[in-house]
Amino acid sequence: MPSGATEPITLTALYVTALIGGVMAAGLIYGVMFDEFSESELVSCTPLWFFPIVFGLYGFISQRLLRRMASGRAQSLHEAARMSIDVAGHWAALFLFPFLVLRWRSSLLVSIAAAVFWAALLWLFFTAVFPTL
Repeated sequence: MPSGATEPITLTALYVTALIGGVMAAGLIYGVMFDEFSESELVSCTPLWFFPIVFGLYGFISQRLLRRMASGRAQSLHEAARMSIDVAGHWAALFLFPFLVLRWRSSLLVSIAAAVFWAALLWLFFTAVFPTL
């Protein structure tokens, strides 16, 4: 993608749809149907709302960082992410980690990679930490 180009509006619509769908699924599962599920069913439902939210949020973040690059305020995705960490604080590095290591200029690819990254962390939590609680 050329440095001054903007991404298609369909990607923004995809991120909005994923984000709203994930929030609605979490609200339905934990707010309306909570008593109908066992603990193990609630755990197994987590990916249904978690990944759409992660995908949508990272899509928005990625588009914002790419706009920062297109405007000339940052030379790379890494630099744009570092600027955000400087403003938001070091805790933001946990959420901006994929942008610090990836060099892609596609919000879709970055969002998919971030969702896979968080999927691995969620799997690790459910297999190593959650059973001991």
